[in-house]
Amino acid sequence: MRKLKAIALSGAMLATIAGGSAVASASDQVYRWQTMSQSSTDMVFAIAATELLRDKLGHKAQITTGRPLVRQAVDAAKENLEFLTTASSVNHFMRNGINMYAKMPEAPELFKNLRMILNYPLGAYHMVVWADSGITEMKDLKGKRIFLGPPGGAATVTAVQMLDAATGFKAGSDFTQLNVDWNSGMQAFQDRQADAHMSPKALPDPAIVQLATLGKIRLLSLPEAALDADSIKKAMQIPGRVVTEIPKDLYGANQVNEENIRTLQTMVGLGTHKGMSEEVIYNVTKTILENNAALKAEAQWMGVIKAENALAEMNAPLHVGAYRYYKERGVAIRDELVPPEAKM
Repeated sequence: MRKLKAIALSGAMLATIAGGSAVASASDQVYRWQTMSQSSTDMVFAIAATELLRDKLGHKAQITTGRPLVRQAVDAAKENLEFLTTASSVNHFMRNGINMYAKMPEAPELFKNLRMILNYPLGAYHMVVWADSGITEMKDLKGKRIFLGPPGGAATVTAVQMLDAATGFKAGSDFTQLNVDWNSGMQAFQDRQADAHMSPKALPDPAIVQLATLGKIRLLSLPEAALDADSIKKAMQIPGRVVTEIPKDLYGANQVNEENIRTLQTMVGLGTHKGMSEEVIYNVTKTILENNAALKAEAQWMGVIKAENALAEMNAPLHVGAYRYYKERGVAIRDELVPPEAKM
């Protein structure tokens, strides 16, 4: 974990200013890039990707952490940043002006400005508790303080749906939901100010590895019966979510699980706005997808980030530069992913 924090710091310091997207010289441009938290899967990807873009293309990026995906989408749609972490669920909510966008009438129109570059697995939802807490299954969470994600976040919606399917518990009456950002949520759990912490994580995840060095942990499994609950069925209707398992011994001797953990996995991606240069996004897409070995060297799970997998579960139009790259590679592109600009 010390290594991860050091890398994150260097990534954030690639630039000290942020700029617009219409700059002729790549060396003068500093691209604004947002991620969820300092230890999140998308932060690990962002650091590896920005290092590649710096080394191969001379691009600079300023990475900002702690921004929920639903807000990143609005920022990018307004061209207040160049690169964001996308999610099929957020795309669905924003396109239709529902859930966290229900009170934002301009959301569907703003969504038309977003463009996708590639998708990758954010990871499996981990519901982690300390082994000495007496909590062995989700129904033991009644009356506890639980972090399920930041207020209004798409991941939080899924976490709430999972807990509801497993227990029927409601925030306020059955448990206390901590409404803080990702970084504060993890800190609260480490300080035992939260009894349980749920978030989507890579397999394995550095933050959970660190927890297991501090004490014995347990991951709570989604009961099989919960898969038939209406809330889970609703969650699974949105692209990008599948049922998966976390190995019982993934985090070593301090993980006390005796069986694999049933949970949900979700997909995210790298996105931008339609105003970004075709040539820039073409080169960004090509550089990331044709340097898979460099990504895998940073984190084993990034080995799946390849052109043939990059459109999986995507449900919004590609940027025209990314579209050009996939066409050249001969990747099959579904009609819904063809950018409107390419149809003119």
